[in-house]
Amino acid sequence: MEYASKRHCGRKTIISAFTVVVACITSTWAPLIHGQDKYPEKPIRLVIPFSPGGTTDTPWRIVAPRLAEDLGGQIVIDNRPGAGASIGAAIVAAAPPDGYTLLGTSNSHAITGALYKTLPYDTINDFVGLAQIASTCQVLVVHPSLPVKSVKQLVALAKAQPRQVDYSSPGTGTTPHLFYALFASMSGLDMMHVPYKGLASQLPDLVAGRVPTAFVGVTAVLPYTKANRLRPLAVSCTKRTQFLPDVPTMDEAGVKGYLGRQLAGLLGPKGLAPSIAKRLEGALEKITARADVRDAVLKTGNEISFDSGRNFAAVMKEEMEIWGKVIRAAGITVN
Repeated sequence: MEYASKRHCGRKTIISAFTVVVACITSTWAPLIHGQDKYPEKPIRLVIPFSPGGTTDTPWRIVAPRLAEDLGGQIVIDNRPGAGASIGAAIVAAAPPDGYTLLGTSNSHAITGALYKTLPYDTINDFVGLAQIASTCQVLVVHPSLPVKSVKQLVALAKAQPRQVDYSSPGTGTTPHLFYALFASMSGLDMMHVPYKGLASQLPDLVAGRVPTAFVGVTAVLPYTKANRLRPLAVSCTKRTQFLPDVPTMDEAGVKGYLGRQLAGLLGPKGLAPSIAKRLEGALEKITARADVRDAVLKTGNEISFDSGRNFAAVMKEEMEIWGKVIRAAGITVN
């Protein structure tokens, strides 16, 4: 009887200890779980690592208010341009993974990861993909003074005059620079790159014919192509754009397998709760399916192209590998 009593007491002790452990775990995780259920309980900071009015910024100006409405909260857009979009990315990478600091970025995020030797974050592993929302193309254009009306003619001219046909970009390592470097590499061209300090300084010289060819974003180039001040030869995507339906893709124009895409999407810091990630992805899928949102985004020069967070993260990794090869082959460096 004495042994049985001791064994009974031992069981009570074990059960009591287990109860204490469970209580401790519950008290630790309860606020976090509660926070996820009530998300969002305060304004969400959406960091855009580009200037206001840019290719990636404009679709978020349309989508963010709808997302705030769907979530029943508030979203504050915080533009943090500079250093190849790495300034904004660093802010999000260092933020608590609670869903209140997010990154509305593009595949420039991946290009920067391949271009910069040191960054204060890991481009792939310090972020979680939440959704892709839009895409757009760049347009290969030439000044009308250049005697070419097709990509094949441009290739022939550049080959006949090595290092005599210059191309421009809004800066070393920018997306348009890499798009042209890829084109030159795939076509076996030896061309001079003329970098500017942004599109605002590049475009006047391009329209004036001082540097006769470049890749330029759809919305920026449309007024000049309509006025016959620039001649569009091809678009960088794998399908034609609605804005220039008669202009072929680079692949159709003879540069087989060429792909230069610009994608807008949402990333969060590593460790973000799957429940919050799923909620954001679901809300964005629903919002981007709306006709009014599609029409509004289209007016910015972008097209809605929703994809899952998982796929957007995979694209970032793929883009980093693709453009890393281009950067190394062309010997592109930044300070």
